[in-house]
Amino acid sequence: MSSPLQQGRIVWVELLDPQGRNPKRRPAVVLTPTAEIVAGGEVVVAALSSQIDQSPPEVSVELPWHRDGHPRTKLNRRNVVVCSWLVTVPVAAVLPEDFGGTVPFAQMARVLEVVRGLTPPAPPPLPPPPPEPASDA
Repeated sequence: MSSPLQQGRIVWVELLDPQGRNPKRRPAVVLTPTAEIVAGGEVVVAALSSQIDQSPPEVSVELPWHRDGHPRTKLNRRNVVVCSWLVTVPVAAVLPEDFGGTVPFAQMARVLEVVRGLTPPAPPPLPPPPPEPASDA
């Protein structure tokens, strides 16, 4: 049976702050593609923050919320996905009771676009070796 964990799911996980301190349960969104999530594996998450003014706007994507809990995200206060605050967590550390809502398509597409823009591109492939010199026999 596949895991109910999926890309775009908001989960509550133990995370350090961006300075590597203050561990606590924080909301985060799963970035790993759903097809790549396996029970014994890991997922990459981007942390959410309600401290809107503390996150640089160029790496922040605001999510829908409502004071009574947004119908899709389940967020009850203003939050941004901090696209530069990425953490890898074991799938086993994310229990169904840690699940929140889901990020709507438009915002998830924006999150993935910002994360891709922050990830350095892979180096170009090495050129092929030169051909062996012909031997005169």
